[in-house]
Amino acid sequence: MSTGKTLPDLIEATSETVGEEVFYRYANGLTIKTEIFFKSDPQRILPLGGPQGSLMNHILNFPDGVRGKRVFEPFAGSGGLGFMALKAGAQRVDFLDINPRAAEFHLDNGTLNNFQADQFTSITGDIARFAPERKYDLILANPPFVPIPDGLEGTITSNGGSEGSRFVEILLDRLEQFLEPTGRALVYVFQFVKEGEPLILERLSAMAKSRSIELTPTQKHLLPFESYCTAYGQLFPNATVEIAQWRSELFERHGSGLTLCHYIIDIGPQSDGPGECAIRENFAEKFGEKFLVPSENEAELGFARACENFIPPTLATEGAED
Repeated sequence: MSTGKTLPDLIEATSETVGEEVFYRYANGLTIKTEIFFKSDPQRILPLGGPQGSLMNHILNFPDGVRGKRVFEPFAGSGGLGFMALKAGAQRVDFLDINPRAAEFHLDNGTLNNFQADQFTSITGDIARFAPERKYDLILANPPFVPIPDGLEGTITSNGGSEGSRFVEILLDRLEQFLEPTGRALVYVFQFVKEGEPLILERLSAMAKSRSIELTPTQKHLLPFESYCTAYGQLFPNATVEIAQWRSELFERHGSGLTLCHYIIDIGPQSDGPGECAIRENFAEKFGEKFLVPSENEAELGFARACENFIPPTLATEGAED
């Protein structure tokens, strides 16, 4: 139950765009370099926003949860979450990303912040095959979570498969291979919602046999699936068949009343008895109300999410000429 209190904004982020690069500067001195949102590259390094901001603010408001810990950031992109953990006192961070360009940003961001080479490792690899040398105390993850119709390629940074859960499911399936029994994981997701519950809830409930799990919605208003379909139709006017088939298949599997919502999944340490899996409306006091996803305008939210899988036409044109 919500206490009505909200965490202060301790990250106090500002940003500066220089050509195709974006530099984020935080109140504690951390600087993170990313790329612009609409860079014509399916391997672009996405800018930082509410998902990263909410997790960063949690880290800074509850520093004991990261101080001295071994941290794993899969799907790392620029490495913003892991580097904020280092800045807050983490012992070491391992970054993992299948995108080979991410490693360049990890090295650059490490240099920008004067981190030592033995404080972090950047690994280029697939979450489905990665085998850590030892388990971690804390996992911070913002996986590609944008649902996209089959047949549309999307981007390496955002394509989460037809239901948006392709990568989070791999992470959950392998969680005990990555996480210490006393460890914790914070995972940001975007989920289809059926009858008030995210589709991932069933899988999480099965995991709660050994760990307590809390899901926190990060937006106030659910996004109707129809608004999301409309956004894809606007961005991909030549893919009406693929979009219609995707819509039909999802309705067949889950019914026609689907909506979408962002959540943060908080997976706690193992316990001797059975754990609990619960949805709690506690975003303000756990992450900070400032970082709620703007959800009043359905069309705007749907378009913003679908845009993550949109590659500007200049790239498509260049590819056609090659």
